[in-house]
Amino acid sequence: MKFKKIIFLSLCLFFLMMIVNMVRFQYGISDGFWRTIMTPFEGTVWAPNFSESKFNQVMILMNQSQVEALLGNPVRKECGIDLCIWVYATQNSGTADYDQRWVIFDDKGKVREKRKSFFID
Repeated sequence: MKFKKIIFLSLCLFFLMMIVNMVRFQYGISDGFWRTIMTPFEGTVWAPNFSESKFNQVMILMNQSQVEALLGNPVRKECGIDLCIWVYATQNSGTADYDQRWVIFDDKGKVREKRKSFFID
């Protein structure tokens, strides 16, 4: 009987933590689940002035100067011929699980896509 109570309370605590992660990071069920499971192994490095609420304000077709005014400087910029990726959250080691926050620009410097997920490496 005592074992069942411990299991029940553990599951309740896990689901409560999952809901907290879903609200805090505005994740869906899958990302919220994995963020909760992998929390001990999570290694996210955030851009200095990053804000989740400001990241949510980034819209498709915004230009780079608008994004920079909103979010500040990214952790790094990876630019090629036809797109540029601004990384606002990255992993602290080559194998860390992390909260991924990217803004992807097209060749004209307009936002083409935003990536927001919990990345399992």
